[in-house]
Amino acid sequence: MRTRYALFLPGPAALLALVFATRLAMSPLKHYDLFFHLAGGRFILEHGFTRVDPFSLTGTSGWVPHEWGFGVLCVLLARWLGAGGPALFIAALVAANILLLWKALGRAASGHRGLLTLAALGGVLLVQAPTWPAERPFHVGHLLFTVAVLCVQSWRAGNSRVLWAFPLLGVAWANLHGSWPLGPALLGAAAVGQALEVPGPESRRRSLHAFAFAVAAYLAAGLGPDGPAIYLYPLHHSVLESTQTIVEWRPLDLDLGWSWAYLALAGAALFTVGRAPSRSVTCLLPAVVLGIAALKVQRHAPYAAVLLALALLEHAARTTAGASSAGAWRLWKQVDDALDGWASRSRGALWPTLVLAALTAIHAAHPTPMEQGVKRTWIPLDALAALRRLPPGRVLNPFALGGSISYFAGPDYKVFIDSRNDPFPLAIHDDYTRLTWGQPGWADALERYDPDYLVWKVENPGHILLDKLRARGGWREQLRDGEYVLWVRERPGATARP
Repeated sequence: MRTRYALFLPGPAALLALVFATRLAMSPLKHYDLFFHLAGGRFILEHGFTRVDPFSLTGTSGWVPHEWGFGVLCVLLARWLGAGGPALFIAALVAANILLLWKALGRAASGHRGLLTLAALGGVLLVQAPTWPAERPFHVGHLLFTVAVLCVQSWRAGNSRVLWAFPLLGVAWANLHGSWPLGPALLGAAAVGQALEVPGPESRRRSLHAFAFAVAAYLAAGLGPDGPAIYLYPLHHSVLESTQTIVEWRPLDLDLGWSWAYLALAGAALFTVGRAPSRSVTCLLPAVVLGIAALKVQRHAPYAAVLLALALLEHAARTTAGASSAGAWRLWKQVDDALDGWASRSRGALWPTLVLAALTAIHAAHPTPMEQGVKRTWIPLDALAALRRLPPGRVLNPFALGGSISYFAGPDYKVFIDSRNDPFPLAIHDDYTRLTWGQPGWADALERYDPDYLVWKVENPGHILLDKLRARGGWREQLRDGEYVLWVRERPGATARP
């Protein structure tokens, strides 16, 4: 009877997945980056791949759609389910990641899913939580990293056949999100750690075998439209001067609450590892390397948090196994055992699956148009609709809004810049800074681009450019849409140019 009803009993992770999946699936689309992925995915489906940036005249570094798979999937889902498609996709990725994280953490804890395991899951989710409201492909990266963790755990347990998953993982991951090198790096570091931790020819043979598959997974990433160029792309992107201005590429910011959650998780892991009677180099090597990297580049923190949680639980299990239970707190043990019993009896992934399936059916029957499923306080849809009714031309726009213009107005309206970042040489980023803050040379930057339209934010610092253009004249306000305005350049006897 217990086995029969286990499928209907939601466990702790299933309840979390149910709550977050429901909320994310029903949220309006809002993140700016989603729309340049949608614009890129639509362009690829209609025209194929091109190295020439189709959305701007300033993106002279070339278009590198390394996350093209995410954009194409979102476009196909939007065509089927309307605005609910991308939202459901993100909700499914987050829910699946929570469920698989719970499985990986349970394995690290030697099968005991008690209070410490739940706390470790909570710590990881706190670090990852700021990413949830954003409809971006790093959700794919989080999920595939967890899949890679599960595969490494299976390999450590003696299953060598699971290594064949890594080349396939490398191909899929590299065409969906830029975090793909973490998969081969995780397996390679675990292989080196195994060789150092377990002496003997058999251990060295298994480690060499796993390292070869890590190399194969890395090389498999080249089986995509970018070809071998993708091997150096992560390094090239990370050293761009313009990349250093992006928040997620900066060092860990202690003004952000989740950063303290990451440091608490790291401190707990360090304390537990220090108390353990023995230590696993196989577990610790990737955790230490990525954990330190996250201090330098906070983008890595959601992945490093997973490895820190695994190190904490694996070494806590070793400590518990060698300790006497006489000194254990009775209340803690009772609650801990009850939670473990609940988790062991439940197979509750059914509930988030059913909720997402029901929402998918609803959206399939009644798709919500994209314009109706977008958070209008973030995206000035009325201004973009008015822009689309004007002749094609050049648009001077804020960094974050470029993708929205490319998607809702179309690629014929060439944006000055957008948050893809890497297609634009440093000179364009410098010109954008001059225009935004009215720095010396702003007028020259304006004339070099010679825009036909201006879609700009009126709030600080947006008013700086608007005030300067009012003083110069030659522009008229076409529409005001919340915090944004659409201005048209007055060209006597001329029309906008492509």
